[in-house]
Parts: sequence; structure tokens; C-alpha cells
Amino acid sequence: MKIFGSDGFRSKFGEKYMTLEFLIAFAKSISNYHVKYLKNTPVIIGRDTRVTGNIIENLITGILNYNGVNVVSAGIIPTPGLSFSLKDNNYSLGIMITASHDVAQNNGIKLFKSSGVKLDEESEKIIEFDIRSQINNIVKKDNGKTGSNYFEPKLAREYQKCLIDAFPNLNLNESILVDCSYGAFHSIAKKALNNFKSIEFINDMPEGDKINFKCGALEPQNLLELVRNNNFDYGAAFDGDGDRVIFVSNEYGIIETEKLMIIFANYLSGKSSSNILVSTEICNKGLEMNCDILGLKLEQVKVGDRNVINKVLKDQCNIGAEPSGHYFFPKISSTMDGLLTVFHFIKILTNYKGQLSDELNKLVHFNRITKDIPIKNNSSASSLIKDLYDGINPIIDRNTEKLVIRRSMWDPVIRVYYDFKENSNFEKINNHILTYIDGGKN
Repeated sequence: MKIFGSDGFRSKFGEKYMTLEFLIAFAKSISNYHVKYLKNTPVIIGRDTRVTGNIIENLITGILNYNGVNVVSAGIIPTPGLSFSLKDNNYSLGIMITASHDVAQNNGIKLFKSSGVKLDEESEKIIEFDIRSQINNIVKKDNGKTGSNYFEPKLAREYQKCLIDAFPNLNLNESILVDCSYGAFHSIAKKALNNFKSIEFINDMPEGDKINFKCGALEPQNLLELVRNNNFDYGAAFDGDGDRVIFVSNEYGIIETEKLMIIFANYLSGKSSSNILVSTEICNKGLEMNCDILGLKLEQVKVGDRNVINKVLKDQCNIGAEPSGHYFFPKISSTMDGLLTVFHFIKILTNYKGQLSDELNKLVHFNRITKDIPIKNNSSASSLIKDLYDGINPIIDRNTEKLVIRRSMWDPVIRVYYDFKENSNFEKINNHILTYIDGGKN
């Protein structure tokens, strides 16, 4: 059973990874991992606003305490806030209870190291193996220790203060509407941006049953309509746990992450010697072309924010980003951070003095088609994808087109991402894939 994906695990509450049985096995495995590999410092737990988060936190905390592990609760806090708390305090491990951008009925877990970065794959494999052994294996307590737990409200305040202090004397002439998605930034974002009188907020209550529902980063068109109808200049939409943000412009429309990444990179490159950007293999072809034109170097890694973060840190880059609106600024944060990105965005607005739309229009962005195609056997997807590439490569022009085919981590599908500048070959590509699959090759 594969448990950890590229960013923890999640499912509908009461099913799969969110059953009582699985959560008990998970918590016991974390206890075992803590005893064997980590120093004797507390685990920190945070959660977004989902109504099931408190149930999951209490269950995990109780089992960790039962097995002698001390726990500190950060309460409702965005994922980047939990990462910040790890980096600046003496904790051994971070557990973030969130299903990120998923619907309110889902929940999940993200794990962080004491440094504030995502837990590495080798550690996840150790925990995953132990979870499988723990399920249906109720054993007696094997030590005489009992852990403690307490709530630490100052953690969210410290994270908020860090962001404010990182951007002193910041001014804003434009108006911005911020969509908090009923999520973990419902309070911190308002407090951190309180000095900007031209910023207003929507969906800013901790109503976990509404989290991500027809709002937030997955619904930027809704925010764009509100921005235009109410004469705001810009809008920013978080997802449920606050590690991503999508921006919209009254004049320009929905701002592509790949274009904004270039704008950020140009600004940051003047402050260091690095001209390297990091994104994932599914970034838009336009990003590759913009980097070539502007003399920037683009590194592409496999999908997953951990992969982006690791590459940025390894190559000492200024910025990394995923097309979904995850931005990583390593000088301040140890993880993707939506609110930190908003502060950088305000800085960009100040620098461009009303000309941001003009700069965005100068950049290239290719048309994109995406499709999920069912396959019979997910385990053979790797060989299938290789065969598909071999057959499709002669069809496409790499200068004006880009094709990425990936296997889904959880579902029996392959995901197809196709970019084209003007003339689309997608019908040929799609027919080739379907013919190959229907021919019994998979």
C-alpha cells in the first residue's frame, strides 16, 4: 500500500487514510519513529479550519502522549506558519493536518522536519512500512513514559511578525481583494496586512465546512469577477492551508504563475548573483521561452513542492514555483508560502508603478490542454509512458510544443499536459494514446 504522495496523504474523512484504524496506526508509527530517530523534543501539530481537524489532532496527540512523546499544538495555523515555527523553535517534527485545496469533506497529513522543510522520502518510507505493520496489530504499551501536551498561541503571532518585519516601509497604492478560502489564513492574513487600508478580505471566517468551496485558489475566476465588479485593482486567493496563492488583475485577468515567477525572478536577481529558477516538469512552455529570452536559467524537476524546494536549496536559487500557485522564497521561508508571496507581490506593485499588466503582456504563455486518460494497470504506467513518448515524439515540434505524460500517484490514469503556441496537434496525440491503450498494450 502506497501511503505518502508528493505532499503527504489525504482522503475523505472516515475512509482510506482518515479512518480510526489508519490514524491510530499512523500515530503509533510516528511515536516509534520519534523514539528511534529524533531527539527528545516535542512534536508540533497544526491544522486548518476543517471541522474534522480537531478530532484528528486529539486522536494523534493522545496516542503520542500515551507513548511518551510531548506535543505542542499550534491550533489553526497555515502550513507555512507551522514550517516557520519549526525552523525558529526547538521541535523535533511537524504534523500539519490539512487536505490543502481539497473539499471540506477530505482531510490529510503533511510532515515536516525540525528544520521546517518537508520530511524526506527515506523517512516517509520508514514510517510507511511501520504503519503497515501497525494496522490490526494492537500491542501493549512498551515504556513507562507519558507525554504532555499544551496549546501555544504565540506561534501564529511570531510567524505573522516575521513577515511584517521582513518588509519594512512597504507602501501600497493599489487596492487588493484577498480571498482567504475559509481556511487557515482567515485571521493571520488580516492581521499581517492590517496596515494596508486598500486591502479587503472575503471568505475570512474559520468555517471549515466551507473551506475551498467555490472560493480560493481553485476558483480564481470567481475572484476576478468580484475584483472587476467592485473596482479593485488586484485579487489574491489562498487555498485552505495557505501554501498556495493565485493572483488576478482587473486589467489583465488571471495571472499565470509562470509569468509572475519571471517578474519575481527579475526583481530578486538584482539582489543576488543567482539567475536560476526552479519549477516542475509540467510548467508551461512559455516559461522556458521567457527564460531563454531574458537570460535566466530554468531547472525543471518532478512534480511535488518538496522537489522544487530541495533543488532551490541545493543550487542556492532565489525562487522556485509550481504552476498551481506554490511559490518558494528561500531567504525567508522553508516551504511554499502564500502570504509571503502576497508581500512580495505588493513589493512588485511598488516597483512597477502601475505597469505590471504591461510587463505581463510582454511575456509568452502557450495554450494548454490537459486530459486524464484511464489505464488498466497503474503499476505498468512507466513502461507505457515510455512507449507513448517514442510514438509521439515524431509528431510534435519541441520548439513550439511541449508534451508531458505522467502517471497518477493514486488513480489508474495517466495525466497528459500539452502546450502549443498556435497550431494544436492534440487530436493526433490523443488518438495515438487511445489507440495504443485500446490495442491491449496496457
